[in-house]
Amino acid sequence: MPAQANANVVALQLEKVRDKVPLLYERDDILLTMIQQRGDVEKVSSRNMRLPLQINPGGKAGSYNADGGDLGRGSGTSYDVAQVSPIFFRFAIEITKLVEYATTGRERAIENATKREVANGMKQFRAFLDKLMQTAGNGVLGTINSIASTTFTMAVPSGAALVYPGQTIQIYDTTLTTNRNVAASVTTTVLSADPINAQTITVDNVPAGTVATDVIVHDGLTGAQPVSLFGIKYHQNNATTGTWLNLNRATYPVQLQTPRVNAGNAALTPSNVRLAINKVRKSLGINHISKLIAYMAVEQEHAWENLGITVSQIIKEGGASDGNDLDLLFSGRKTMSGIPIKSSVNADQTRVDFLDLAHWGRAVLKDIDFYEVNGNTVFPIYGASGGLAASYIFYFDTAFQVWDDSPRTGAFIDTLARPSGY
Repeated sequence: MPAQANANVVALQLEKVRDKVPLLYERDDILLTMIQQRGDVEKVSSRNMRLPLQINPGGKAGSYNADGGDLGRGSGTSYDVAQVSPIFFRFAIEITKLVEYATTGRERAIENATKREVANGMKQFRAFLDKLMQTAGNGVLGTINSIASTTFTMAVPSGAALVYPGQTIQIYDTTLTTNRNVAASVTTTVLSADPINAQTITVDNVPAGTVATDVIVHDGLTGAQPVSLFGIKYHQNNATTGTWLNLNRATYPVQLQTPRVNAGNAALTPSNVRLAINKVRKSLGINHISKLIAYMAVEQEHAWENLGITVSQIIKEGGASDGNDLDLLFSGRKTMSGIPIKSSVNADQTRVDFLDLAHWGRAVLKDIDFYEVNGNTVFPIYGASGGLAASYIFYFDTAFQVWDDSPRTGAFIDTLARPSGY
C-alpha cells in the first residue's frame, strides 16, 4: 500500500474561515453627515416650509438742509420668502429564509447575515442620499458619453461615481423630458461600475432610443423635469434664470447668485482660491468667511497637495506657520487659505465648493428609519401560487429636503482640470 497522502485525509481537516469581512466598495456619506451635524433641522408637515429672507436694504440716505429744508420720504427693508417641501426616499432589502436559517449562530456562520444587512442597508442608503447631495436637484447621477453594447462610458465630472452595483436607474434624454425606460417598458439595473479608471457603468438592459448625451437618474422619478433632493449644485449656482426654492432667480439676480470662479479648464491655483474667498467677502462683508469649509473631490485635494509639494525652497523663520496662504503640508492639517478642507469621492471632480454650513439645513417630515405598518417592519413576499414565498422584505425610508438660506454666503470654483492620472 502506498503512503497515506493528503488527499486521503482532507475529509478530516477543519476549514478555517477568517471572521472579518472587509468592505470592497465605497459608501461615503461625507456631505450628508456634515449637514446633519452642523446644519439646522426643522420638523415639517407635508406643507411647504417657509424661509423668510432679507432681500434688500431699506431707508433713503442723503444730506438735507436743516434750515427748513425737506427731508424727503423714506423706505423700509425688503423681504421675500423661499419655500421647501420634503421628498420621500426609500431603500428596499429582501432576504430569503434560507439566508436567515443558515447564518444564525456562531456554529453556522461568522456573521448573522440578516442583522448585518440592517447595518449595511442603512449605510448604503445614506451613501445613496449623499450621492444625491452632489446633484442639481433633478436626480441626475451622470451623463452618458458613449455606449458600447450594455456598457456606458460616463462623462466627467461625475463619471461613474454616483451609482452603485445593484442600483435600479432610469435613463432620460438630455432635456429631461423623455424617460427612455418608461417609453420602452424596461427596467435598467447597474451590474458594475468603475469610478476610478474607466468611468464605465455596465447595465442589464439598455432602453430603446438611448444615445450618448442621455442622462442617468435614480429610480422613482417620473415625468418631465423631475425634482429630487436639492444638492450642492442646486444651491451653489450663479444662474440668473430659473427658480430657486420657488423664487424666480431673474427677480433677484444678485441676491440668489453664488459667487463663481471659472478656472477655464486649467489646474487649481492659489489665485483661484483667493478670488473665490474674496468674492464671498465682497458679497456679504469682510467677516463672513470664518465658518467656511472647502469641499471637494479627491482629485482637487490632490491638485492642492501638488501645489504644496512642488515649492523648492521655503524660509519659515519670522512668520507664523498658520499664516501661510498655501498649506505646505508641514502640519498635516490641510487648509485652503486657512479654510479647512473636506474631501469626498462623490464630489464633482472639477470643482471646489466653499460652504458655510451654518446656513444649510434639512426640512424633515420623517427621519431615516424602518418603514412601519401597524408596528410591523418586516413584510412577507408572496409566491406565484398566492401563498407565502420563503423570503421577506423590509425598507428604510425618509422624507426631507435640503435648504440653504443664503446662497451668497458660499462660493465655488468650477471647470478645473484634473491632475494627471485621474
